[in-house]
Amino acid sequence: MKKIMITGALHQRAFDILDSDPEVAYDYRPDLPRPEILEMIGDFDCHISRSETDVDKEFIDRAKKLSVIARAAVGIGNIDVDQATQKGILVFNTPGKNTNSAAELTLGLMIAVLRNMSKAHLSMSQNKWNRHTFMGTELLGKTVGIIGLGNVGHRVARFCNAFDCEVITYDPYVTSEYCDGHKARQVEFAELIEQCDIITIHTPKNKETIHMIGDAEIAKMKDGVILINAARGGLYDEAALYQGLKSGKIFGLGIDTWDIEPVK
Repeated sequence: MKKIMITGALHQRAFDILDSDPEVAYDYRPDLPRPEILEMIGDFDCHISRSETDVDKEFIDRAKKLSVIARAAVGIGNIDVDQATQKGILVFNTPGKNTNSAAELTLGLMIAVLRNMSKAHLSMSQNKWNRHTFMGTELLGKTVGIIGLGNVGHRVARFCNAFDCEVITYDPYVTSEYCDGHKARQVEFAELIEQCDIITIHTPKNKETIHMIGDAEIAKMKDGVILINAARGGLYDEAALYQGLKSGKIFGLGIDTWDIEPVK
């Protein structure tokens, strides 16, 4: 019998599947502190998580019996894949499962920032009625730049086109014909940075994309730009975002994911 340690919150459907297999046994510990995980992982054949657990070199080296690492999410940024490969451990993820959800969230964040929804809500919750203070603007006619036109990015392009935006994209791994098929004009990175009213990023997190937007890139953007991240923490330099927001260069941020989670 194979033993599975689960350290991320999963849907009941996952447990129904596992319970139906007599060849596996699992230990569900979604809130287990890391030191205790490291103490226990050596007894398990498989590890399943989402983003809660850093499956780094230390983790993998302690997992003497591990043959499979599975992430019930799209990316594998919290897994040291090179170390796992050296140990002969297979790494799996679940690409495409949250494509539409992430794209819808991206549009929700855009509109929330454009229409000052969070500020207006906070004001209303304090029994204030400053409706003209929070006058927003429309998505209609905005130039939206999408960095990464993959599973989520191309869906965001479709939604933005429905709002009559001008959609441009930077993605060096796809053809211009592919971009045209999704009604997104392909441009170089520098052109996207300079031209857009709104920039949203939809790339994996790797050596090429960590902090791909920082102080230098923000300085070249339009005044009052809006930046969105519903992809991975660390794609934007958070210190640079703070400075851009503080200076007024950035009008607003729609951020769903952070360098360090939970945010301190």
